Amino acid sequence: MADTRQCAILLGGLGTRLGPLTSAMPKPLLDVAGQPFVDVLVGEALRRGFSDLLLLAGHAADVVLAYADALSARLPADARVRVSVEPEPLGTGGGVRHAADLLADQFLLLNGDTWFDFNWLALLGAPGPALAARPVPSADRYETLELAGDGRVARIVPRGQAAGQVLINGGVYRLDKADILRFGRKFSIETDLLPQLVSEGRLHAIAREGYFIDIGVPETYADAQAAIPRQRRRPALFLDRDGVINHDDHYVSRPERLRWMDGAADAIRLANDLGLHVFVVTNQAGVAKGHHSEADVQALHRWMAAQLRRAAAHVDDWRYCPYHPDATVPGYAAVHPWRKPAPGMLNDLMAHWPVNRAHSLMVGDQPSDLAAAAAAGVASLHFTGGNLHAALAPRLAAMAAAPDEEPA
Repeated sequence: MADTRQCAILLGGLGTRLGPLTSAMPKPLLDVAGQPFVDVLVGEALRRGFSDLLLLAGHAADVVLAYADALSARLPADARVRVSVEPEPLGTGGGVRHAADLLADQFLLLNGDTWFDFNWLALLGAPGPALAARPVPSADRYETLELAGDGRVARIVPRGQAAGQVLINGGVYRLDKADILRFGRKFSIETDLLPQLVSEGRLHAIAREGYFIDIGVPETYADAQAAIPRQRRRPALFLDRDGVINHDDHYVSRPERLRWMDGAADAIRLANDLGLHVFVVTNQAGVAKGHHSEADVQALHRWMAAQLRRAAAHVDDWRYCPYHPDATVPGYAAVHPWRKPAPGMLNDLMAHWPVNRAHSLMVGDQPSDLAAAAAAGVASLHFTGGNLHAALAPRLAAMAAAPDEEPA
């Protein structure tokens, strides 16, 4: 799977259906439950490893530039945000074309006023340009997609010519810069680029179900104020590392020593596909005892994240505790609240992420993992080895199907 890291977001539309709300404000930067709507898309991109953010601005570009300045101050150290401002309305494709000097060879492209909540990494495994297809019960006002048996889009069907349950364009794309450069200054992704790719037999579709919202009309914008915070609050899968994700081979600190547990990537991808948060919480006493450094732990986690991403899987966030009461390295001798069986790592993650605690699960191979879960008020599963996906699949499906019984 391509290691695509760039996510471009279209922010240039006028948003006329929202009237005065968008007269001096790009629609994707309108406030939704106390934050700009585009923050949702940025957060979803970052948690899936898209670290090169490209904002494609037009209308009220000064607002986008100010937003990007504020965003850059809170991005992770390995991420960046840049802005391209079109000089006049150029269409969805023209806005991308205008940013050609900033485009990666392959990139993810999002409509800035919609959120399709599925595992975007699935698009990166397509053999060519791809879009996310969304099943709907009737075509209504949409163009629809007919797929060939190999997942290629065989035809884009005009509005009003399809009946029954159909697939429609979900507004998330994996595109190639070379295809953008084939067009002139002004063009449309939807009416120019996609039909061209279909005629060449090169456009693939990844059909996914998932929450979808378009804030482009007053009714859905009003609905978004409560619906989006509710959707973002998910059950979480907390995973111990050594003995669960990888074999516990005594202070593993380098990629060449790590042996993945059977089914680990599949289990994490399944949790991603079901819309769950995935976190790693791991005691790393090897730091305190001089076997390796915190930098080694961090480097290994970056390597693990990259390997998982190649399998269309991702961990939203990582926590580790380098402290131990019997440390031999100065500064690490402590009974630390993050060291399991204390619940500090779990509680810290739940303080920083919108987690549905009631339906979350901690998976560990040691009694200390289960004790930490109990102290944090989270259910637990004792994993004793074997295939992690097989062990977790039924529990993950139940977590995803459980109702949200906690107040948002």
